[in-house]
Amino acid sequence: MKRRHFILSAGALTTISLTISGAMASFANSASALANFQTVIPMDTETKLDLAPNTTSRAATHTWDFGYLFIDSEVETITVDYPAGTSLDGLNDTNITVELDRTGDGELSEVGVNQPDTTDETYSGSTATFELSGNYNTNIEGLARVTIDGVENPAAGEYTPSMTFTAPTETKSFENAMTITDNASYFEPSITNVPASVDAGTDIVADYTVTNTGVDTEQKTITASVAIAEESTAIELAPDESYSDTISYTTTTDDVPSVDVAVETPDDAVSQPVSVGGAFGLDVEPTTAGAADATHTWTAGDVDFSGEIDTITVDYGSTGVSLNGLRTDRNGGDLDQDVVVKLTRQLSGGISKDVIGLNDGDSPYSGSTATFDLSGYYTTNVAGEIEVIVGYNEVGVENPGTPDSYTAEITLDGDQDTFTDTASFTVD
Repeated sequence: MKRRHFILSAGALTTISLTISGAMASFANSASALANFQTVIPMDTETKLDLAPNTTSRAATHTWDFGYLFIDSEVETITVDYPAGTSLDGLNDTNITVELDRTGDGELSEVGVNQPDTTDETYSGSTATFELSGNYNTNIEGLARVTIDGVENPAAGEYTPSMTFTAPTETKSFENAMTITDNASYFEPSITNVPASVDAGTDIVADYTVTNTGVDTEQKTITASVAIAEESTAIELAPDESYSDTISYTTTTDDVPSVDVAVETPDDAVSQPVSVGGAFGLDVEPTTAGAADATHTWTAGDVDFSGEIDTITVDYGSTGVSLNGLRTDRNGGDLDQDVVVKLTRQLSGGISKDVIGLNDGDSPYSGSTATFDLSGYYTTNVAGEIEVIVGYNEVGVENPGTPDSYTAEITLDGDQDTFTDTASFTVD
């Protein structure tokens, strides 16, 4: 078996440690050298298998971690071999996450797993081979992690499953102990009621239930959370007994575009995302139906947006709004245009809210949709409030002709991110 060797010079006391974040603890080896000679230390591959939960007949997440693993050529397949009674039935490539350190910098990056080459495109039984072939750079320079979500644990007992990495020039197999315990007590959580979406500034109220589906009475801690809000309660449950409760959280614009509602016990955890919208508000002045000189001001306290904004698009759809005649190419400065964009940005000297110059784009605009071009303007990141004022100068927005409530859409687009939000407005 190939090994990497480390040379420790005379008189040195060296601690070589490798830390994998999350479930895996540090691997460490220490060595000291006496004067006038060198010591060569081979670093054996270290493995760890974490099961959550580790109780019998439960669907579990199995995380295999490897340290000091070196494979110079491209890894084409990874095969896992569990004892009889373990089931991978129904799992597919979406249940498998492979992360490798491919450069030796101690950082793990995900590598795609090909779809199972079976009739129903799923794995089955207690053994499966995950294909990486065709992926770019699947060599391993120190660390590897393979996470399998949804493995059904076998009966209670001590087992020794294995995992094998296969490359064109070498194959490496590793075994790891696996302990499965009896299903004495099992606190199974479920989220019974939660909204799919809310507007920023409103409450998320989520109902949840925890049921002891095991055979023993026991007290365990239940933790429920929404975004940064968290509540923990110690509850004793008899077999088939349930505990229900509610957790609430008031959202802010910092929660855009979504937060997770989660309930966790020592045995299991569930979570559900809630979309948080309404980051933008839309103020119309005047609100008179049919007014041809209205100013529409889109405002957001903050938006979760990565990178630079290249364009901003407002879309009023079939509301009857008209943007005909709006211009961003008038003589003068940025505040002499019919559309003004103000961004709060992170600059080298600090955070600053500034007017951002617009390119001519499609000026003059027409219809109910317009895209304002910020590309080429230096620094258009988002670090706070945003204002998009439509109808600022000579030409205004024409309001819908019928008094009613309407919705419109705004989209921020850049090379790294896209953000879309809907705002409502009323004319009378």
